[in-house]
Amino acid sequence: MTQEQIIQYLPSSNYIEYLRSSPDGVSGLTHMANVQWEDGVERDSWVKIYAGNKPRSLINEMIGYLLGRALKLPMPPRAGFLLIETKILNPNLVNVLSEVDRYRGFTFAWVTEDVKGKNLRIEIDKNPSSLNVMAEYFSSCMKDWEHLANLIAFDDWILNTDRNMGNSIHLPDRTFSLIDHGECMHGGDWKESQLIDYDCPHVGFANNVHIKLLHDKHAPSDLFQYENTMRDLEEAKIQHKNAFQTIESELKLHLYDMIGDEIVETGIEEVPTYLVMETVLDFLRQRAQSLKKFSERYDTFLSSNSITRPLS
Repeated sequence: MTQEQIIQYLPSSNYIEYLRSSPDGVSGLTHMANVQWEDGVERDSWVKIYAGNKPRSLINEMIGYLLGRALKLPMPPRAGFLLIETKILNPNLVNVLSEVDRYRGFTFAWVTEDVKGKNLRIEIDKNPSSLNVMAEYFSSCMKDWEHLANLIAFDDWILNTDRNMGNSIHLPDRTFSLIDHGECMHGGDWKESQLIDYDCPHVGFANNVHIKLLHDKHAPSDLFQYENTMRDLEEAKIQHKNAFQTIESELKLHLYDMIGDEIVETGIEEVPTYLVMETVLDFLRQRAQSLKKFSERYDTFLSSNSITRPLS
């Protein structure tokens, strides 16, 4: 890791001790561990190991973290790739890894420092009767959050369809820290062919409760409610081009490490092959500056029939 590099590469020796499994029941491969970071300090950290059917999720996590940081969205203060030897894992966990990982005896996990906040979805799982109250509380905090418009535009940029109460970690000051971007970019098993259409619609956009909250936030402006909602989203979108340029060199570095030798056979004589990593970079670059305006989708994403709770 260079002094300017954000993502850390941690060897297996930095995995100090397993602490506990994730209590939300979403992924048995996610757990908290004591991890030593590159500054030599051991910290409680969330370790996320992806199964063999999610070969792109590590890439997605890296993309989401770097672009979110470039936009100055609140994220865990440290994140990286952690090498884990399969011999230290529960055999049931080893069975879900890719065949390559099982053969070579190690896998790479996504690791982030614990932000000491609350996963409100877990609180509801503990007490299901609190669903309505907790959802209202979450909505109240999110509506007042200064980063709400930036979050909406960010998730739209990276095609994140998995923003919910479980991955916007609630902090004591009624703000949030954002985690879990493994399902962005068309999901954890995206194909390069899906990234050719950079202007594709965000399939989860119309079901995003955050957009309704932003619109409700501007209700006091009455006749200017629509204009103020659009203004916030368009101002957030303007930041994407510069954010991409800020982080592009590190994106290239990690993409080269992870998929640098993957090519696509085109069958075209003039351009017989091209690198998958270049397709990823171009997809993000083009979506940063060329996506259709939010106002062109206004009637869809603010349809009362489209809004869902932030729990799914």
